[in-house]
Amino acid sequence: MRRLRLPLLLSCLPLAPALAADPALTDPAPAKGWTVTLGASAVYGPDYDGAKGRGFSAMPSFSISRADRASRFSAPDDGMDFALYETERFSIGVVGDYKAGRYTKHDRRLVGLRDVPWSLEGGVFAEIWPVQDRLRARVELRKGLRGHHGVVADFSADWVETAGSFTFALGPRLMLGSASSMRSNYGVTAWESALNGLIPAYRPGGGMKSYGVAGSVEYAWNESWSTTVFARYDRMAGDAARSPLVRQIGDRNQFSLGVSTSYSFDIGG
Repeated sequence: MRRLRLPLLLSCLPLAPALAADPALTDPAPAKGWTVTLGASAVYGPDYDGAKGRGFSAMPSFSISRADRASRFSAPDDGMDFALYETERFSIGVVGDYKAGRYTKHDRRLVGLRDVPWSLEGGVFAEIWPVQDRLRARVELRKGLRGHHGVVADFSADWVETAGSFTFALGPRLMLGSASSMRSNYGVTAWESALNGLIPAYRPGGGMKSYGVAGSVEYAWNESWSTTVFARYDRMAGDAARSPLVRQIGDRNQFSLGVSTSYSFDIGG
């Protein structure tokens, strides 16, 4: 699930207005101000990628969009994005994400292995609605800026239904990673293996990391406040699933369950 995304996106915002002012990059219809959404989430899920142990975490969220696009669906596991070009059915722009780290405190069986620090990732996203207001497809391509320097790609699709104040969404997920990003999370060096004494050395390559499904139910209390309950299941795959960190002490099945609340308000216009 996506968390703590404010610092990374704000670093991109100084460039966004200049790009948005370029007629070649903007929708012909002028934007009438912006909608800012502030939120907070509580999530129960894996302690780290591939972990068997689970726990609670809390994190803030932030988003900004053109006021005339404010009603557009956004999944709880989307990265934090800012569209540089958008129409009724398509948008493209910058995106950022935060991932929690892996530390020895999470599992005593990790003794001897290096800690994996929390990471920041930044990149681009593209989103299309093949069936307007019903079916959304999205891809995020991000590079590690802290914690790792590999490249990850997230693919998602959501079928969205609205009934009164409720919005329901459900769809598949697919995650890929470069060799560098996979080694950061699932690799074990010979030296680490020797220090640990139980976990063998392992050097993963790039490719599929996991596949799964995510769903959410949002209730809009009014035009400003909303609450969302969400869940996601991922099945570890490829070299990630073959890692001894997953096979011996972790779990290929990754579940997350959470609830978030958000407040939106308009600026400018």
